[in-house]
Amino acid sequence: MNHDNFMNAVDRSISEGVKRGILHLTQQGQLTTDNLIRINDAELVNFTSCSYLGLEHDERLKRAAIDAVEKYGVQFSESRAYVSIDLYRELEELMSKIFEAPTIVAPTTTLAHLSAIPVILDAGDAVIADQQLHNSVLSGINVFRANWPVHFEVLRHNRLDLLKERIEILQKSHNRVWYFADGIYSMFGDRCPADEIFNMLAAYPSFHTYIDDAHSMSILGKNGRGHILSNHTIHERMIVASSMAKAFATGGGILVFPNKEIARRVRACGAPFNSSGPLQPATLGAAVASAKIHLTDEIAVLQTELANRIKYANSLFKETSLPLISNFDSGIFFVGTSRAELAYSIMEKMIKRGFLLNIGVFPAVSQNHSGIRFTITVLQSYDQIEKMVKTLNEVFFETLMEHNYSVDQIYRAFRVVARLEDRPAGEFVSEDTVENE
Repeated sequence: MNHDNFMNAVDRSISEGVKRGILHLTQQGQLTTDNLIRINDAELVNFTSCSYLGLEHDERLKRAAIDAVEKYGVQFSESRAYVSIDLYRELEELMSKIFEAPTIVAPTTTLAHLSAIPVILDAGDAVIADQQLHNSVLSGINVFRANWPVHFEVLRHNRLDLLKERIEILQKSHNRVWYFADGIYSMFGDRCPADEIFNMLAAYPSFHTYIDDAHSMSILGKNGRGHILSNHTIHERMIVASSMAKAFATGGGILVFPNKEIARRVRACGAPFNSSGPLQPATLGAAVASAKIHLTDEIAVLQTELANRIKYANSLFKETSLPLISNFDSGIFFVGTSRAELAYSIMEKMIKRGFLLNIGVFPAVSQNHSGIRFTITVLQSYDQIEKMVKTLNEVFFETLMEHNYSVDQIYRAFRVVARLEDRPAGEFVSEDTVENE
């Protein structure tokens, strides 16, 4: 697909959602802990938030943000290349305790990628990107590719058997073979197979990996360090990026390094660290407060509360025939529709029935992988979850009948087996390649 065709396809997809009142929405009024959100003067139950633990309403974070504004003002307008307020040092020290590794805080996770990736890659490397790699990571890779030649290819999603084959071939002609992946994938909610990645790092000395673990920050692992590092310390040939803008509930990105020298080099050479503005004092203050909570047993209690709600949601879905494309415990759920028109129609009806969910359409997913995406958080009551699943089940099959479409057609489009119990938890199987997108 050439540039013009691609942009036209994106424009059509997003503009249709805007026209139908399901994209580019604006929240009205005050947000509270009852999980209700007001859109177009209608009160909706919210199933779209990525703040899985509800920490954005924690009084300690609010107080810390206010105190930071009182102390530093609303902005400290200097590049970190020159001066940082002391909250940065405190936050990075706390993050290093959480991850038990050197860390750097960035204004956003996207800027973290744009800072680190062009520094860590070399023209003699080979780069392999997972098919469902987050676009922000791909942007960092493309910055390097625009300036220096590097071998680049795309791997079928989570096909580590194919990755091994490519490593064995590419390591003969390249200094290093990098694999770029997400810890938890943002659309379908499935996981990168962490144990296998660490086994491959042990088996192949030329193998390096860069993981964006944004969606599992706080909700998994000791001190909320995420999925990839839940059962492992960071490998010497691994870099992990994460986010403070989701379950951590403040804002900003994090880079986790295997040693201080790589961290120092990225901080010194990463262009956004030298030329972009810092996080605002309020965000830094709240982030320090959140990090302190993560270093207590309280984070494990919140993780359990979330896990119980996710387990409950999964139990409800087993009683339906909805084509749930994910069967996981990440908090992200995706019900496939294949066709975008079905997703738009279902979302319109869900909003009318009082529930706000997300659609997954091109370019976030390939054109035949559209669906309904939603998240589970601790702010949702069990009653809200039950009513949403019941309503979605009714609306979904009503819409399929209207469009003369079947669940079997959806499963064929996604190329997954029809029964979730036939698939290992955490596995999403697709034979699509990027060329199909």
